[in-house]
Amino acid sequence: MANTTITRRSIVKGMALGAAGAVFAPSIVARGQTMLRINAGMLPILNGPVYIALREKYFEKLGLDVNLIKFTSGPAQFAALAGGQSHLGWGGMGAYLIAKANGQDLQSIAVFMDYNKLQSLVVPKNSPIKSVKDLQGKKIAAVQGSDAHYGLWKLLQNNGMAKDAAQLVGMTPTQQIAAFNAGDVDGVYTWEPFVTPMIKAGGREITRMSDLDPGPSFLNWAGRKEWLEKNPDAIVRLLHGWNQGLAKMKQDPEMAIRYTLDFTGMAREQADAIIKDLIHFEATAALDPNSPAYWAKGSKLHTVLTDFLKFGNEFSLAQKTINIDDYLMTQFMEQVKKG
Repeated sequence: MANTTITRRSIVKGMALGAAGAVFAPSIVARGQTMLRINAGMLPILNGPVYIALREKYFEKLGLDVNLIKFTSGPAQFAALAGGQSHLGWGGMGAYLIAKANGQDLQSIAVFMDYNKLQSLVVPKNSPIKSVKDLQGKKIAAVQGSDAHYGLWKLLQNNGMAKDAAQLVGMTPTQQIAAFNAGDVDGVYTWEPFVTPMIKAGGREITRMSDLDPGPSFLNWAGRKEWLEKNPDAIVRLLHGWNQGLAKMKQDPEMAIRYTLDFTGMAREQADAIIKDLIHFEATAALDPNSPAYWAKGSKLHTVLTDFLKFGNEFSLAQKTINIDDYLMTQFMEQVKKG
């Protein structure tokens, strides 16, 4: 089926990964000005504020040369962070937390997106599966250790079913679509832009991650603590650039879609499906008690991530239990809030 996978393309022409190990690799722009380079891992999703901030030169005006490096899974991002090939990454907070519990000194610096409505459990059109109870003994494809894996575990738990009542088949999102189309699995739990192709092929949504209330699918910026502490000014500027991109996106949503197609290669229908259900937060949202992204002990986000770590321990995905109270470093957001 056409457009069922995202095309692989260079995100930034001439991106040099060899210099990524330095705290900052100087990049000389046309005007002769020395910029501060940040190599940032990205997932190929709709992230309008970042794409706008890059294309409209908001980051550049803040003295940053932000290079995006495309990854399609969390483990590859974590390896790049550990090896110094990237300084920052964005992705699911739960996945980064599991990596931290496995010994990587990763810290979240801002919560920028709610992706819960964009993750779904999809079954084929003629599937006998009508509800969660019907998942007993069925093969469900998902990325092991991901939000989707957690979502399946939580669905079974909430319906009084054993954690192995459904058989998890670990696959990457592109493999999931191929297995779904071939009838090799009974269902797929995944995220956009991979949900839309299956729906277009006649698939049915059984549930969305947002039905868990709250689901764990909040995306964050994160990096190694040592690097973050050495470069606070760069992080503050990055978050300011995000806010500028978000403000422009609210004025011109079409710009976000246009740049998403360019940066990711996804189909227009996929971008349209994402933007209507995607919730973006300002860079300081985790400081706001009225925001779903609010981070404090006892908050909904803190509670669901505590549960995510429990999930990781139960499936031996996390080597140890850790105190997550300081998982999100708030000092950068506080500086942004001060202006």
